[in-house]
Amino acid sequence: MLYAALLVLVSVALTVLGVTALGYSEGQLPALALAIPALWLLPQGGMAAWLLLIGLGAYGMVLPEQPLALSISIFMMLPVFNICMSQKSSWQLGALLISIILAMDVGLMALQSEGKLPGSSLYTVVQILAVGVIWFACRSWRPVEGNTWWPLFLVVPLWVGGMEHAALVALCITGLIAAMQGMEKVKFGDWVPRLSWVLPAVGFATLVVVPHFDVPNPILVAWLLVLGGALLGEYLLEDPEEV
Repeated sequence: MLYAALLVLVSVALTVLGVTALGYSEGQLPALALAIPALWLLPQGGMAAWLLLIGLGAYGMVLPEQPLALSISIFMMLPVFNICMSQKSSWQLGALLISIILAMDVGLMALQSEGKLPGSSLYTVVQILAVGVIWFACRSWRPVEGNTWWPLFLVVPLWVGGMEHAALVALCITGLIAAMQGMEKVKFGDWVPRLSWVLPAVGFATLVVVPHFDVPNPILVAWLLVLGGALLGEYLLEDPEEV
């Protein structure tokens, strides 16, 4: 129990550190930085590791062109996906939550198309799909015995090449995966879905709290509404009679 709680605290700390490093890098992440976590799982990770590699690659490919706050806020869809795909969920609840997400995302993309919000609506769609792939990879993932440690040495050329923030992001993502594996191995795997709530919220809150980062009001409002919808869905999921 204590070990699992420690892993949760480590996950939260890594999220704060990773988002901060990502912010200071201004989204300029080389493909290698996002490939390292997936390579760490290969080849034992199977299809889930490949899907994670594809999802992270697509997400990172458009990251420099998007507002950081928007890119981070999209991960708030993870708990919504969990609720929609829960065995206890109904199609009405899933439709309600998806409609909330669509309304918020379409609104943000409309602002981007009008030039009132930085970035591109096409890139937003790419990131939404990428997060969906990452969610599916995490859902299909199983703990790996004997991870391949050599990919971690790839952070050295990143660090030497002056991309310290990118190296730190790669290490933080890998650390998060390792922490979740640790929870599964000590039979606290049911805590992992809860982290799909905690970590995206902590990541976005980091951007709000740190003065160095800018969070446009439309993105903040959209994130709050998605969070509220997810909380409502979780409440209805726990009280099936209300659905």
